[in-house]
Amino acid sequence: MDSSNPPTFSIRCYCSAVSLKAEAAPSSVVDCHCGQCRRLSGAAFTTWASFPRTAIATTGDEPLRSFAVTANVTRYSCRVCGSHVFTADVRLPTILGVPAGALEGAALSPPSVHYFVDHKAPWQTICDGQPQFGGESGMTPSAASCADPGDT
Repeated sequence: MDSSNPPTFSIRCYCSAVSLKAEAAPSSVVDCHCGQCRRLSGAAFTTWASFPRTAIATTGDEPLRSFAVTANVTRYSCRVCGSHVFTADVRLPTILGVPAGALEGAALSPPSVHYFVDHKAPWQTICDGQPQFGGESGMTPSAASCADPGDT
């Protein structure tokens, strides 16, 4: 990829009241299976794209609201439609996490890893060959298993 011409992604909420730009490739794309992400998305997991904070342009006029999920994590969503548009974590001050479903534009790389697999939906099977991490921290290497969840 031509580094002088970085990819551009649009980050938009459902109603388009929040429309941001990310002018860089994400540093990682991951699937998170923790309970917080599952409840936030209403799905079996959330696919996250991590961008350098400096690559995401905000004007300050976006109708954003924030929610401190934990002492470390703040989620930002559209004040109009409620769509989640990005997350900040004080432990990773140079990164913003963006739900992949909010991205448009340049082609996104597929997720390269699964986190919090011990917290995944009980009916879900992960068989894509990507590394898996679990345990309470979500970061302990875990043996991938493609067994049918009903067989356990």
